[in-house]
Amino acid sequence: MKVDNSSSQKVFVCGAGHQGLSMAAHLALNGIKVNLWNRSQNNIQEIIDTGVIHCSGVVHGVAKISKVSANIADVFSDFVMVTTPSNAHKDIAKLLAPYVSANTVVVLNPGRTFGAIEFAEELKKEGLEQLPQIAETQTIVYTCRKVGPNSTSILALKNDVNIAAIKGANMEYILKKMPRCLRNYFTPVNSVALTSLSNIGMVLHCAPVMMNVGWIESEKVDFKYYYDGISHSVAYLLEKIDAERQSVAQAGGFPVESLKQWLERTYLVKGKDLLECIRANKAYTEIDAPPTLNTRYIFEDVPNGLVPVEAMGKELGIPTPNITTIINLACSVIGENYRSLGRRFSADKLREYF
Repeated sequence: MKVDNSSSQKVFVCGAGHQGLSMAAHLALNGIKVNLWNRSQNNIQEIIDTGVIHCSGVVHGVAKISKVSANIADVFSDFVMVTTPSNAHKDIAKLLAPYVSANTVVVLNPGRTFGAIEFAEELKKEGLEQLPQIAETQTIVYTCRKVGPNSTSILALKNDVNIAAIKGANMEYILKKMPRCLRNYFTPVNSVALTSLSNIGMVLHCAPVMMNVGWIESEKVDFKYYYDGISHSVAYLLEKIDAERQSVAQAGGFPVESLKQWLERTYLVKGKDLLECIRANKAYTEIDAPPTLNTRYIFEDVPNGLVPVEAMGKELGIPTPNITTIINLACSVIGENYRSLGRRFSADKLREYF
């Protein structure tokens, strides 16, 4: 495939949640034509009616969106930024299958754990013989919150977010096609194993929710997720979970940085331990705890984060007792079998894409 040196001037943002609105606004305010899709038209009706997204925070202005629709055929373009929760990746792959080609770029923001592999496998099931250029990011670029039907607040943009492509895709092509205003926040790494096993969302999200179930379900209490919900003891548990994630990655031949190191690198914070780094992060000060247990911190990060790491650990002979405890607790409290819902690939299948 010939590499085009020009970046895309039109981007299809797939999903209009917290990140989708923020990415669409950020790109549009930097002169990129943005097409925006969301499965439910109700969630984007005000953007359809007004044609704009109001953005505040470190990026601010009124962003004009080129096309907005709940019909993918109306808004598809050959540079796709998927911003939906990872539990929607299979469905998005099915919807995109009729439109993508070998020159199409699809970036999962983020892939969570093995998202790009699941996406590629789903496209193959749909009969695609030649895959598009599929990549995934380690985490979301934006620390952000959707604050209204057509309003978003971007609290921070993260530095050096890792991005990787599946084996056979052209990372150089993907990055050159990516608009510069977004490209500058990404650092390419050589395997989706690294982006997947560097998924820090599963460490930061699952255990604190499970440790604060009573407060989350109380109608009398609102609290800040990172500042109030992560105490000394909760942070100590997160350090154990994070150490297990690193041990599994190391055993697989893909050593990854710790959550503390990631916070220091991404947000330029300092602290003697994980808790100090979390509390030094000003971008976390305004993040509220989820109002219910029906949150992506559980329905996304347990099956598409903790479960595949636990499964990989079992295959490699690496114990993950604290990860297992949180999965078991989530299954019991929520009443779901997250292991049956989660991503589980054999070592041979993973090697096809690493």
